[in-house]
Formats: sequence, C-alpha cells, structure tokens
Amino acid sequence: MDTDLLTDILNCPSLPSIPAVAANVIELTADPDVEMSELASQITLDQALASKVLRTVNSSFYGLRKRCTTIEKALILLGLSPVKSLVLGFSLVSAFTDKSSNGFDYKDYWTRGLHCAVAAKLLADEVNLKDHADECFLTGLLQDIGMIAMYRAMKKRYLDIVESTDGDHTKLARLELQEFDLQHANVGATIAEHWKLPLEIVVPLKYHERPTACPTEYARSARCVALANLVHNVLIADNPSSALRDCYERAHAWLGIKQSTVDKIIEDTGHAARQFASVLEVELEELEAPSEILARAERQLIDLTRDKLAASYAANEVDSQTTVDTRDPLTNVLNRDGFKHAIGQVYSAVKPGEVDITVVQAVISGLETVAQKHGDQVRENIIIGVANLMLRLFEPLGGAVCRLNAEAFGVVLPEIDSSTAQKCADECKEYFARSVATWIPGVPDLQKDLRIHIGLATLDKETAMILVSPEKLVLASSRAVQTARTSGQSAVHAFSPSKAAA
Repeated sequence: MDTDLLTDILNCPSLPSIPAVAANVIELTADPDVEMSELASQITLDQALASKVLRTVNSSFYGLRKRCTTIEKALILLGLSPVKSLVLGFSLVSAFTDKSSNGFDYKDYWTRGLHCAVAAKLLADEVNLKDHADECFLTGLLQDIGMIAMYRAMKKRYLDIVESTDGDHTKLARLELQEFDLQHANVGATIAEHWKLPLEIVVPLKYHERPTACPTEYARSARCVALANLVHNVLIADNPSSALRDCYERAHAWLGIKQSTVDKIIEDTGHAARQFASVLEVELEELEAPSEILARAERQLIDLTRDKLAASYAANEVDSQTTVDTRDPLTNVLNRDGFKHAIGQVYSAVKPGEVDITVVQAVISGLETVAQKHGDQVRENIIIGVANLMLRLFEPLGGAVCRLNAEAFGVVLPEIDSSTAQKCADECKEYFARSVATWIPGVPDLQKDLRIHIGLATLDKETAMILVSPEKLVLASSRAVQTARTSGQSAVHAFSPSKAAA
C-alpha cells in the first residue's frame, strides 16, 4: 500500500472534516451510560438534521405505530443504535455531497450508497445480527467514502480510473490497486478510524470488497454489506437475470438466505432507498420498479433457456447417447429415464437408513387450461419457468432435477433430510404462487388457473423398513403429491410412515 499517497489524500484541504454534531454524538455514545436527554439536546442543535432523522423514523421503513415528534422520543422508541446511525449517516452525507461538482458522479454514488445501506440492514436483521444491523446500515452508506476522498485529492487522475471501469464497480478496486497501490476501501476505513467510528463499522468497511477475507468477528457484517452491493447490482442491471443469480448464490453460500427472502429484500431496498433520498435531498438514478426488475429477470431466464436449447439442437451438438436419451428437450433437465437412473445410483450407493435420501415430486395443474386460453407457447414458458425455479432451489442442495411427464417434475436429493427438503419445497410453492404471473407479460389470470402441488418422501432411519427400494420411495412421494392435490390449492405434503401404516 502506498502510505505516502494515503497521507496526501487524508491531508487534502478539500476533504471535509467530520461535522461537529457527528463528532459530538460519537463522543457522547462512547459512554454506555450516556443520558438520552443529553444526546437528544446535542442532536437538536442542528434542526435540519433533527428534522431529517424524525422524517425517517416516521417512515414505513421503521414501522412505528405512533408518530414520533421529538428526538428524545425517537431514542426511547427505537433505541440508541438506529438514531445514532441515522444522525451520523445523514450528517456525513451532507458533508460529502458536492452538488457543484461537474466531475464526480454523485447520483451514481448515492444510488449505490443508499441501496447498500438499506439492504445491509435488512440482511443483518434477517440473519439475526440485530445488535449490529444499524452499524451495517452506516457501513453500507459510507462504504465508498474513500472514492470521494481519492477524487478530491487526485481529481482527473482518479476520474480516469473510475471511467475506465465502464460503469462496472466490481472492476474498480483492482484498477485502483494497479494504478495507485491503494484502494478506496482502505482509504475509507482509515478515514472512519480517524473519526473514531467503532470497529464494527471500520473493519467491515475495509473488507466490503473482499468479505471472505474479513476477520471472523466481523465477517457476517462484512458479508451483509458485500451482499448488499449485489442487491444494488440487481436493481441497476440491464441484464438482471445474471445479477440475480449471483445474488441468490452468494446469499445462500454466505448467509444461508433463501431466494424468496432475497426477492423481498430487493423490493424493500428499492422502495426504501427512494424514501431516504427524498429526506436527504440527494438525487438517485432513474430505475425500474423492483417488482418489474425481478419479473424481467425471470422472463430473461426463460428466454435464455429457449435460446440455448434451440442453438444446441440446431448445431447438432447434443450427444445422442448421453443427452438425448436422458434429457428433456424442452427444459434440458433430466427426463424420466434420467430420473430412474439417478435414484437407482443414489439408492445403491448407500445403506438404507444410514444416509437420508429425499425424493420430491411437483405437479403443475391448470397447464391445459392455460394452453387453451393462451396457446402452447405460454404453457411451455411456464414449464421452463418451473424447471428454472426448481434448478435454482434444489441444485444447491445437490439435487438432480428431472421432468417426469408433461406436467410433473421430480428431484432426487441425496443426503438431504425431510425437514430441509420441506423448507425448500415450501419456498418453491411460495415463489411459484407469487411470481408465475410475471413470467409471461400481458397474460391475465395465470395465478387463477395454475397451481403447484408438491409431495416428498424421505428414506431415513424411521422409514428404512418401509421404503425398501427406489420404487417404494418414488411411490411414497407420488402418494404425497396426490394428498397435496386434494386441497385444490397449491400445497406441500410430506409422506409420513405412521399415516401410511394407519
């Protein structure tokens, strides 16, 4: 790291110092026994700042049942941490925004900052980092302050590096390192440290570009902030399907968050960031509604599947022995023969009862009605959409996804217990019910006509004496599907050996 350049940046006369209110709040809150009335009095010295904080705590983002009219009441209702983060964040935003600048893109900067602040807090809440969720908010908001510091110290030299990324923020840290032997994350962390911000902010800020390298104590906070950047990428992407897949994969790998939760966080982030921007009087990029972005991503995945299959067959690239015989030509998942082969292999590789094996079957009802109303193309797009959904949900568990017939899918899940499989099946049902209508734009009533019924059966110690063959395991999951269908609604049902014996 170029320490001389870092010193020059930190001593740059155009780099703003921490605002007085923020400095006083940091000093006061360093005392765990600080009086709320004293803190409230300090904040209200800046009436404009206090007004912004009150407007925010009364927004839907915080969900207070009664309107809050004073900072002291906000401290009582919300607690010290949220109010402190808002005060520090809002005062620093004001200090670092230069509306007269004609070089640095503040609109892009604050779009990312507000998206990341909101998403990082929502993610931290989701994974029970509640004691540090507000620090995650502030880290997300301030994560790129090093960019502004480097711009103000180096002007065009730094702008040239930013422009060379062609709008791809993921390239920035590497280019900074090549050109300056210094990265904005290190600069920002050093600034935050000089401001005496807590380590719960300084360390994740330093590692937000490389969260897997973060020290263990702060690793989950750093991953919340890094994942928040991927949420931002979805919200601004021209090709949201690719960004969404990346977000899903990292959410599962880093924090164990399921896809439907990621979708909700993306939607809530898009809406809440607009509220914050209004309060802070900063301008954001003009973007699509989050719900439309998610719907567009789903449609892109369906189109991509069709295009890939068409190109593959047109080029005669399919191996007739290994692919045509075991792959479904519409979805490219395994067909019925592939399903039989997969379950046979898995079953023969383990001793029944020692390793759990789960089979999931899903039936889509209403496909023929849809085809009659809207044509075969719409029906096929729904089938492709379900195949993509099941691949996204079950493949990370090691599942082999198969199409069994015109309206049914099966999944073989080795080493997956019933509880884990049921959670994934429940998510599949919820996602289908919420999203199927968005897969094909301009087609009404899809949610009224379509249902998904999911059944599952698990070979484990409890069922080893009943499910004594692959055929018995498949039959148990088929019976579970039939039970799910009796409700007449989308439903999930798990095979129970006690009910089967009765």
